Amino acid sequence: MIELFKNRRARHLREMAKYLRLVFNDFFVFALLFFLGGLGLGYSNVLKSLTAGLWWAPFVALVVLTITAQIGRFATLIEDADRVFLLPKERAMHAYLVAARRYSQWLAQATQLIVLFILTPFLRVTLTWSLAMVAGLVVAQVVLKDTLLRLDLASAYQVTGQRRMNHWPVKWGLSLVILAVGLWGTPIAAVVLALIADGAVAVWLQRHWAHQQIRWRQQIASEDNRMLGIYRFFNLFTDVPMVTGTIHRRKALDGLLRRIPVRHDQAYLYLYARGMLRGTEFSGLVVRLTVIGMLLLAFIQGTWLPVILTALFIYLIGFQLLPFFQQYDDIVFTHVYPLTWEQRLHSFVTLVTVILTTTAVLLWVVVVLANRQLMPAAVTLVVAVLEVWYLARIYTPQRLKRAAQNKG
Repeated sequence: MIELFKNRRARHLREMAKYLRLVFNDFFVFALLFFLGGLGLGYSNVLKSLTAGLWWAPFVALVVLTITAQIGRFATLIEDADRVFLLPKERAMHAYLVAARRYSQWLAQATQLIVLFILTPFLRVTLTWSLAMVAGLVVAQVVLKDTLLRLDLASAYQVTGQRRMNHWPVKWGLSLVILAVGLWGTPIAAVVLALIADGAVAVWLQRHWAHQQIRWRQQIASEDNRMLGIYRFFNLFTDVPMVTGTIHRRKALDGLLRRIPVRHDQAYLYLYARGMLRGTEFSGLVVRLTVIGMLLLAFIQGTWLPVILTALFIYLIGFQLLPFFQQYDDIVFTHVYPLTWEQRLHSFVTLVTVILTTTAVLLWVVVVLANRQLMPAAVTLVVAVLEVWYLARIYTPQRLKRAAQNKG
């Protein structure tokens, strides 16, 4: 079973590396460095304005650390067929699940350490903590996360009449209690409580796992849900076959479709617009990226950083819309339309222009409201207009024509 997990882990890491290379391209890394630099500068300025003894400081730390403790899920890498083919080996699956928990620790604990490293200056300024007290809180957070992952492992087994041990009230409640003791009491007390909880779960697991059945359906569903979240993140930057959309009526948006002229040469424009409004795969991607961009720009000030982020999000949306051109290629009726390929391309370019223009306007409005200065607003507007024109009118047609020629 250990070898099975190692093989699946290697395959999983290769798949993640393939998508990460596409996500962290040169342009995105360059923009990310500027973004992190801006956040660091803003965080430094905020710390300078804070004083010791603020009543709300422990509450902020409690919320941040409790949310952080939930980051890093139990990665089992279990597949749907396992409930059939691995059922005879159910007792041997414990070694597999222990290896999965050990693998899950790396990213989860790294996240805890990074967040606490960032939060340390805030704790030292507002709570006047020493480095020893911060170190105690770090140990408590790490042990707490170990406890939560052990709860996930214990919940992989089915106990008659007992709810799952990793049910969200248990995990959130345990995190709130232990961290509250550390922030309002002493970090050492939080470490002791975390160790007691971790030991109690470990003793229960040691006594009961060999006599219980695995929750195959729940574990498969949990792993599928975890991977879907990862694929959705990758889908913000590149096409991911594992992410499929659904269709919704959305009658309230029919007014937008009525604005399209009822003409023979606008058939593809109506088809693409209708698919964009009623589908969730591409429309959800556009909405998510636009909302994320607006939220980031709302907290960013300066002359060039808002310009770079605006250009980045417009580029990401425009690039991700390209596969939508082939959305209906598998439908035979689209091939009998009495329309040329150039008319189809013109309709798609029109749709891309409308989407990118709407996104650019929304991002520009946030830049104006966040900065309230002429220079950032003017530069952002000029860059956005030029980028929308280039992506929609030059890059998109050339890219699709080249793809059509290569396809033959």
